[in-house]
Amino acid sequence: MQPDECVSERAETTCESLIKAKPGTNIVASETLLRLPLCKLASIAQGEAKVELMTALGYKNDDSLSTCFMVKDSINEMTISDLTHTNRIFVNYIKEIDPNFIINSTENFGIKVDKVGFNYPKAAVSYINNLIGTTTLRRITDVVDDSDINKETEMIIVTAAHFKGTWEFPFDFRLTKLRDFHPTEGKIIRIPMMTKTDMFRYIENKDCQAVSIRFGSSRASFTIILPNSPQQLPALLDNIYNQKAYVYSLVTRMRNQPLKVTFPRFKVKSFIDLTESVKKLGLNTIFNTTSSGLEGILRNSNKSIALNKIKQKLFVQIDEVGVARFIHFENMGPPQVQESYFENSPQFTADRPFYFDISLDFDNARYEMFTGVYYGPEETTTANEIQIKASK
Repeated sequence: MQPDECVSERAETTCESLIKAKPGTNIVASETLLRLPLCKLASIAQGEAKVELMTALGYKNDDSLSTCFMVKDSINEMTISDLTHTNRIFVNYIKEIDPNFIINSTENFGIKVDKVGFNYPKAAVSYINNLIGTTTLRRITDVVDDSDINKETEMIIVTAAHFKGTWEFPFDFRLTKLRDFHPTEGKIIRIPMMTKTDMFRYIENKDCQAVSIRFGSSRASFTIILPNSPQQLPALLDNIYNQKAYVYSLVTRMRNQPLKVTFPRFKVKSFIDLTESVKKLGLNTIFNTTSSGLEGILRNSNKSIALNKIKQKLFVQIDEVGVARFIHFENMGPPQVQESYFENSPQFTADRPFYFDISLDFDNARYEMFTGVYYGPEETTTANEIQIKASK
């Protein structure tokens, strides 16, 4: 988002609490996927719940809620190749649910609302997990467990996504080599790292280097912010999370220049219960079982319904090509020698833990689809892992 909007601060605070809870652990979260169901709730919320939701989302009135969904079409375009996702609100299967809350949710809000019989908890868990697994082509499974649902459950939010980015201009598999990576001070492991020399958007300062690379999907890009040393990562993360315009400022000041970029091929998976994180941001009323301010979901406003749980499960994968594996490098001869124009290009080598995001970029706003920190592979990579066949 634009740097002066409250939602940026909310996203950063959420990610900060998650990252600080498990330092040194790979993590990815999606502020954008979470905000869509919250916008849906804000559209019907009343009283203190409305105030809390609108404040957290960064909006002053209902008219401004429409901007909450401007990313929906871009997200849909990403689903053509790179993104498999589902974004759902599950409400208890009771006759009091107003059908107006369910209809047009996908068209207007980019989410789906489903009625589930929470009176049968084990069956509800099985139904939700099967539905999420089916809609994500089994790439995301087992999002909820038996402890998430009981007979008192009234509503839960589930977001799940698998992203495998397809570059606008792919990397060459043949240039991927085992290189040194420093996950912590004094420790070195060898992992597959991709390399490409080209024109990239880039910036550096006394704290970090940052590069942004375009995906093939409209408006989507991948940004790495690399501390100047492994020891500087905590300070860099503090800058990112304490200065809500830090990343936005870096990206808007980037300039195109010749650059040799090298960074790991990686996967990051996260399974996050966002319930407590959201409460810490001031969203408490919607969880109040006696007066949630969400009575607009029901036909009879004299009754109450509250949100009980928010779960998110994500899988982000970055490699040389992405989903569109149609390039046959073996028919192209050896890798081309870089032209003299690139001979003295500066280097960006992500050989230590870094912050990353995958964003949707508009003229006056930047939506962070995924944000995370990569500390290195969870298991030591072997040389066999880079025996790549381009025909895959």
